[in-house]
Amino acid sequence: ARAHRASTPRAFIRGRDTMAPRTRLAAAVASSPCSTSYDTVPLSSSKNGFGNAPITAIVVALVLVNLAGKCGDAFAPVLVSGYPLTLLALNANDVHMACTAGHTSLVPFVLVAFVRRLMEDPLYFYLGRFRFASAVNVFDGITPGLASKVNVMKRWFKQYASIAVLIEPGAVVCLLAGWSKMDRRRFWGINVFGTLARVFLVRTFGVRAKQWYFTAEVIQFAKAHQGVIICATLGVSLIAIASLVTRCVRVWKQNRAGLASRKKQ
Repeated sequence: ARAHRASTPRAFIRGRDTMAPRTRLAAAVASSPCSTSYDTVPLSSSKNGFGNAPITAIVVALVLVNLAGKCGDAFAPVLVSGYPLTLLALNANDVHMACTAGHTSLVPFVLVAFVRRLMEDPLYFYLGRFRFASAVNVFDGITPGLASKVNVMKRWFKQYASIAVLIEPGAVVCLLAGWSKMDRRRFWGINVFGTLARVFLVRTFGVRAKQWYFTAEVIQFAKAHQGVIICATLGVSLIAIASLVTRCVRVWKQNRAGLASRKKQ
């Protein structure tokens, strides 16, 4: 016992951590469940009582919704004035809502924008609750950089979960909300309130911005160069769509290969 005590640093005996701050941070990140690698269980397995079909359906639905958003970006210059509700149904981001607010009735605007913005959040939430590690692994392959954002936000998320869901309920926040075992009713209440508030705020801004002289000049410029803008937007969006499809196919093949190897074992 004396020999062991003599070989043990005094600071450790007293319960103090003598690690340098950077070393301590590196050790914490390395020991994090989602810092370097994720659960290799494929999303299509039946672990935790979640069958194959629901998980696959959720992932496919999220991919299709993301593709719809890319299509909305591609045809936004055409849809923004003639078919504003179609644009919002495809992608109801802040820019599209602001651009369509001035010439769209209140009720259909709020309904379409609200449903579209709320569509993905519960899917990410339930994936985060039942398949967090595998979901992060899959979506990081589809959207590079998502895992890094998860690693950064995971350290403080539980403390500020409600604020994060209220302000920016995106893929990362909703996955972490499910991972943190956030109460479903709390998640739904905060998410619905925050989404409605954001829709109304952006609409108010869009209606007022339409009356500004600068906005009129921008609209006039866009109409004069509509062909160039459409070609540029369509080209960029098609590249983004092709890249998204390629990544989805690659992740799907990797998931199938992982599932096949697990069956062999």
